[in-house]
Amino acid sequence: MKKYIYILIMSCTFGALVSCVETTAPEDEYGKGYNLAGFVNGSQAVSAVADGSEYAVEVPMQVKGPAMNKTKGTVIVNIEVDESSTAIEGTHFSLSTKSIELTEGQDFLSLLPLAVMTQGVVPPATFSLVLKVSNVDGENVIANGSTINLNLVYQCPADLSGTYLVTNDSCNPSFTATISKNADGSWALSSADGGWLHQCTSNSTLLNPGNIVELCGEILPTSDLDYGGLGIGTILGGSFNEVTGVLTMEHEETYFDGGPRNWTSTYTRQ
Repeated sequence: MKKYIYILIMSCTFGALVSCVETTAPEDEYGKGYNLAGFVNGSQAVSAVADGSEYAVEVPMQVKGPAMNKTKGTVIVNIEVDESSTAIEGTHFSLSTKSIELTEGQDFLSLLPLAVMTQGVVPPATFSLVLKVSNVDGENVIANGSTINLNLVYQCPADLSGTYLVTNDSCNPSFTATISKNADGSWALSSADGGWLHQCTSNSTLLNPGNIVELCGEILPTSDLDYGGLGIGTILGGSFNEVTGVLTMEHEETYFDGGPRNWTSTYTRQ
C-alpha cells in the first residue's frame, strides 16, 4: 500500500512539472533571441555547357528568426569562399559582389549573383563552390553559421530540345512530350517520369514534369520532378544519344503500396 502511494505522489509531481514547462516555455521564448542571416538552401546544382560562355546564377539568401520585429531597415551580409571549395575564383566562377543587402521592404529576402565561367574547362567536369557568411551588420541579427555547396557541372555541348514520342516498359503507353532548355543549362521535361504517373495510374492529369542534367551523354540521377519529393518517378540515371535523338532513363517509385517499382522510359525525338 505504501509503495502504491509513493508512486502515485511521484507521478503527480512529475506531471505537474511537465505541465509547468509546457505552458510557460513558449511564452518565455517568444520574441526573444537573435535573428539569423544566411543561405536559404544548403546546396544548389548548377549546370553549364563548356562552350566558353559565362552563365549567371543567383543564390537565395534570407533573414529569419524568432524576433523579426526587432530587426528593421537593412541587413548587410558579407560572403566569402570557403577553403574546402575545389572551384577556383577567376577560373570556374566570379563574384561581382561579396556583400549583399537584405531589406525590410523585401521581407529580408534577396539573391546573391555570381557567374559560372566555362572558358578553358574540358568537360565532363564537376567542381564544388562552397560559400559562407563572413559577417553580418544589422539590428539583432547574426550569421546562422551555415554554408551552401554549389555543385558546378560542366557539360559537353548538346541539344535535347524538341518534341518526343514517349513510352515506358511498365504499361507501354505512347504519347508526346516536349523538352526545352532552362536558363541554367539543364533541361525541362513536360513529363519526366516516362508518363508513368499519368499513363500507368489513375492520376491522368498529373504529368509529373521535371528537370534533368545531361553530362556528355549521361543523365545524372535526380528527384527534381513535381512529385519526386514523394518518391514518384525518381530518375536513377540514363543516357542521351544526340545522333539518334533517343533519351533513355531508369526510374523508381516508392510512394504507392506494393512498391518499390522500377521501369525504363524511352523518349524518341520526332
